[in-house]
This record gives sequence, C-alpha cells and structure tokens, in this order.
Amino acid sequence: MLDSYTSLNIFVRMNCIISMVTRLYSHKLDGYLTNRVLLIITIFLPGVLFAHGDLDERIAGKTSEIAENPNDFNLYYERGLLYQEHKEYTNALEDYLKSRSLGNTDKAINYSIAEVHYLSEDYNKALKSIDSYLDMDSKDVKGKKLEAQILFRLQLYKRSVEAYRYVINNMIDIRPEDILEYGDIILAENDENYKGAIEAIESGLAKLGPHTLSLQLKKLDYLKASDQIEKALEQYNYFILQYDRKEFWYYKKAKYLSEVNRPDEAVVSLKLATIAIEQLDTKFKNMTPVIELKEQIKNLENFINNHKL
Repeated sequence: MLDSYTSLNIFVRMNCIISMVTRLYSHKLDGYLTNRVLLIITIFLPGVLFAHGDLDERIAGKTSEIAENPNDFNLYYERGLLYQEHKEYTNALEDYLKSRSLGNTDKAINYSIAEVHYLSEDYNKALKSIDSYLDMDSKDVKGKKLEAQILFRLQLYKRSVEAYRYVINNMIDIRPEDILEYGDIILAENDENYKGAIEAIESGLAKLGPHTLSLQLKKLDYLKASDQIEKALEQYNYFILQYDRKEFWYYKKAKYLSEVNRPDEAVVSLKLATIAIEQLDTKFKNMTPVIELKEQIKNLENFINNHKL
C-alpha cells in the first residue's frame, strides 16, 4: 500500500506527463516525432512514478550506515546527495555541512553546497560557495555553468553571459537546453541583442546537428521577435521541407504572413496547406488535429478577405 506522500508524488508526476503529452498534441508536430516521444514516456513512466519510493529506502539505508559509523564524512555526503535528489534541501545542506565538519575537503562538497543553496533560491550563499569551488579549479565547466546560473538569478547578467560563454566554448557533452539557456541569458543582459542570441543558436546547431528541433524552433522565435521577416519566412520554409506533415507549417507560415501584413502571400500559403491536407491518407484527414486545422484555415481566410474589403 502506498503512503500519502508517495501517492502525492505519483499524482504530481502523472500530471507532469499528461501536461507534456498535451503540449505535444497542441504543437501538432510531425507525427513520427510525437510518437517517438510518447514511446519514451511509456518506457520511462514506471521509473518516474516510483523514483521517490526508491530514494526513501536508500536514505533509510544510508541513515542506518551512519548510525554504525557516525564519523564517516563520506556517508553524510552520500546521504546529502540522496536528500537533494529527493528535494529535501534543508536536510541535504545539513549533511553536506556535517560532512565538511568531519574533514571532507574534496572540492565536490563546495559544489554540492553551492548547488543546494541555488536550488533553495539562496543565491548569495550559492555564489559564495561556488566561488570557493572555483578557487580550487577555475576551469571546471560544471562549476562555471552553476556560477552563470547563480549570477543570472542575481541579475548580474553581464558576468553571467561571460561565465556561460566559457561553458559553451568548453563543454564536451553540450545539450540543446544549454544553448537555449545561454540565449536567454544573452537577451536578459540586453533584450535587443537578438544577433548574439541567434549566433548562440547557430553555434549550437553546428555542434549538435542542423536538425536539432528545439534550436530551430527557438531560432524562428528569435527571428520573428527581431522583425527579420524574410529570414523568418526562410525558417518556416525549412520546417515545411523538413517535416512530412507540411499542412501545419503552411498554416503557421500563412498566419505569420497575415500578421506582417502580407495577405496575398498568406492566402497562397493557406491554399498550399489545403492541398497538403487533400493529399493525406483518409485516416489522417479524419484525425481531430487535421479537422481543427481545416477550420483554422477557413477562419484565417475569412479574416484576410474581410480585411481586404
């Protein structure tokens, strides 16, 4: 029987997963991509739901070890990591500090203390701890990334950009979310510096591959936000060429063309969306997203025609 705490965690995680599926559905991305993500969710769902139950057992086991070896600083550090994973940040910090007081001088203890302060939103203490960590190894990429994140939260944007630039240039296993975060920090430092943010995205595409979806989507956002209309249209064309389900992207392009007051081109794009729908297999034509799309196309056509009068 599950206790109330575990049940609550399962409920929260179920809602997170449902939210993720809903977002995928609402974006109406390529069907193959959506199916791949749903498959991943299905595979990892059991582990996501019951991870905290396993952590409870591991924390209890580590507590028993500590009772037998109360002066072992490694045990306190290991339990602190478990508490942190369990999002019990106060307990994690207490264990980290206890570990250090018992003689743990490894640089990792300073990183963990900084990280738990960051997660607890105590950013000044987090910065002090990460400075101590970087004093021991100023070129540590993981430490520089946390430093950049802390500086961002403290609204020290210029220093944050400098720290994150080092991360981007030196990280070996860089991920799309690192590039996206870097772009956010660049714009936080200067909300008109879309040139720098787009350059960050381009560097990410060069490192991770030209078809990294999250980066290409963010590039489109940046191009639209900076009123680079022609380049934004080129980006829409990229998605139309790249994905099989072109009807959605033709519609998105038409909507954008309407927004930038190019109604004739918008109408052409809507007609191409309609043609793409007509070419679909019957089973796809009868799917709810496609039926809704046909209604959206009709509404946008009416809007454009009414504003031409």
